[in-house]
Amino acid sequence: MSKGLGEGEFGIEVLKPETQEIAAVIDLGWPNGLQEGLSQPVALLLNEDEETEEAVNQAGYRFFTTVEAFRRYVDREVTAPGVTAAK
Repeated sequence: MSKGLGEGEFGIEVLKPETQEIAAVIDLGWPNGLQEGLSQPVALLLNEDEETEEAVNQAGYRFFTTVEAFRRYVDREVTAPGVTAAK
């Protein structure tokens, strides 16, 4: 990604805390935030079911189900002039 944002990772496995079994696989994600250490984990989930969305949410990710929504988030809340991500 540009604008000083980290590269995403494909196929991130989200594990169930109690069993360590795979609960979901994230299509594209930033486990350390788009601005590493400055923003929460973010995931892009395309054509996933509610169970996957819930598992990703429970793992602490802010997730988006369309590329357009993800881009709006990046433009509005991450790279907009004057926006500083909170730690």
